[in-house]
Amino acid sequence: MAHYGGGAAGGSGYRGGGGGGGGGGGPYRQAPRHSPTEESLPGSGSSPMYSQQQLLSPSVSSFGHGGGNGYTPGSRPASGLSLLGPSYGPATSTSHGNGYFQSGRDARSSVLSQHLVPNGGHSGSESELGPYSALRTRAGASSQSNHSSGEEQMMSKRPEAGMVALLGEKEADDYLHEGDADKRSYAPSVRGIANVATLIFLALAILALFAGYPIIANLDKIFNKNDYSGGYNLGGSNGSGQVPIFQGLASLIDKDTPSNAQSWTHPVTNDKYHLVFSDEFEEEGRTFWPGDDPYWTAVDLWYGGTFDYEWYSPEQVNTTGGALQITMEEKPMHGLNFASGMVQSWNQFCFQGGYIEYSIMQPGTPITTGYWPAAWLMGNLGRAGYLASTDGMWPYSYQSCDTGIMPNQTYADGSGPKEAIDSAGTYADNGKISHLPGMRLPACTCSGEDHPGPHPNVGRSSPEIDCIEAQIQTRNGETHSWSSQSLQTAPFDVEYYWGNTSADATLYGTSDTVEINSYVGGPLQEAVSSVAMNPDRGFQGTQGEFIRYGVEYEPDWNGDGSGSVTWFIDGKATWSVKGTAVGPSAAMDIGQRTIPTEPMSIIMNLGMASGFQPVHFTGENALTFPALFRVDYVRVYQKDGQDDRITCDPKDHPTADYIKNHPELYANNNLTTFAAAGYKRPKNRLRDGC
Repeated sequence: MAHYGGGAAGGSGYRGGGGGGGGGGGPYRQAPRHSPTEESLPGSGSSPMYSQQQLLSPSVSSFGHGGGNGYTPGSRPASGLSLLGPSYGPATSTSHGNGYFQSGRDARSSVLSQHLVPNGGHSGSESELGPYSALRTRAGASSQSNHSSGEEQMMSKRPEAGMVALLGEKEADDYLHEGDADKRSYAPSVRGIANVATLIFLALAILALFAGYPIIANLDKIFNKNDYSGGYNLGGSNGSGQVPIFQGLASLIDKDTPSNAQSWTHPVTNDKYHLVFSDEFEEEGRTFWPGDDPYWTAVDLWYGGTFDYEWYSPEQVNTTGGALQITMEEKPMHGLNFASGMVQSWNQFCFQGGYIEYSIMQPGTPITTGYWPAAWLMGNLGRAGYLASTDGMWPYSYQSCDTGIMPNQTYADGSGPKEAIDSAGTYADNGKISHLPGMRLPACTCSGEDHPGPHPNVGRSSPEIDCIEAQIQTRNGETHSWSSQSLQTAPFDVEYYWGNTSADATLYGTSDTVEINSYVGGPLQEAVSSVAMNPDRGFQGTQGEFIRYGVEYEPDWNGDGSGSVTWFIDGKATWSVKGTAVGPSAAMDIGQRTIPTEPMSIIMNLGMASGFQPVHFTGENALTFPALFRVDYVRVYQKDGQDDRITCDPKDHPTADYIKNHPELYANNNLTTFAAAGYKRPKNRLRDGC
């Protein structure tokens, strides 16, 4: 799928890194507490009661008698009054076993009781301490004593059982406290042990947090080679590009992937492959706003590179009925009349080489004209829809340092090559074969310049492989849906004609189901492409079946044309091309174009643009809304016996630091060029000298 406007019916559209900018826009989505107060004693009407706070004062330590017959608040009462509660029964001088003290009390208890009731002529049923106090006497106790001889006798004697001891005296029967120091115990109590244990636990917890955790984390980095660092969105679900472990997602292979899909055999070469990634989309209601998902993000932008009619919004993407569903609707959004969705694995999941299979149900019918459903791959150093990121990067796949890296693919003085400035190519622009700005990161970037690595002599770019771009075509009087299956590349051959001989390309279907694409390229890309018929049963408006669309590619690691690409529909190979098809061209002063070695991210979208094919809003083949583009699963396989290459930041083609150091390129879709983002183009040996 191309990045720029233009194109022609019957061929692949443009999607490249430049052209008109995109519009802006944003995303669519107690009761009060109180204490007892003084009040009149019950039955008195005049004597105040003392608050509970006064009764429980720590100053209560001895029985005070200041020569009067009243009770001094805060002093300690005689033990003839129960400290545990009221005594039930009259207080008399001869009572035995009354109240709570079953052993009885001396007659002096009665005398003391008389002094706890103030004078005033009343015969109240409560002590002056009031109803909140535990120190109360029953009604009927005498209140008329005036320092009788009994009182004098009581005060002149040492206290016995039932009386409060004087200072320094033992009080053996007072079980509310123990005044005898000799009987104190220094054995640890249960509460004390619990307090100490709690303090020890807190100390260990703090030690584990500030010492243990850093040690464990460091050991995990040493012994666990997976890198799960980083955050969502920019930088992917992790900053390094490594795929993270998320709760509920124990591996890259979906638990819902059936056992018979764990491996794949190439139907042409018979090579064996094993599953390295899958998403079955079985979980209902998944959304794909930035940060929602570990592997996918739905973009929120206008795809200005191809002048689309729709706004791509995360609102239009979810999982429904066991499939990823992109819904295109006719509704106003950000100044446009249509809304749809694009889902990317950019900087979240990438792979280098292997076989990817999409199970897809297309919108409409095989003759509905105007939808642009696509499933494709793109190098992680470019982000689809962010034109500044693809400027000078897309669709290059190149390791030479020659005219192919220059702006417009010409000499520095613009004098040639002739086939670049006076081309007879069908889609050349007034003889100009290229409008590309030149390769930003060629294999001859000067040392010390802004280059992602691993070394300035490694060319870096963002190539594209299209698994399916569906288009309605009429051939031999019959109208059907056809897939444009393409490798987009740069720099360009003479008149864009790649080597489509039988030595370089093979068609596996019959002539009425697959053929070489008549569109071979234009000023923004060369399309190494064929078209193959899509089964009629795989549409929303027909039988509604899911059809398998796949592409397998072997990267050209040596840069000598040894790579290859093969496309598939419904489990059958449609065509394949070798790297030799885009070999050196002396007439253009260019070298070998390579089958991509960059880590490739996955993209799925439903667009609409007249640059790709006519859009019919009326008539027999008119579009209908809502239109659904459904994906039952995405599975990625890699060849047995080889190392798995499933990271966005491989050592041989790193991307993480470059993306981190150029945030504007990947976060601001309104920027259309590298310079507009505020960055300076790196110097290279051919263009600038080093």
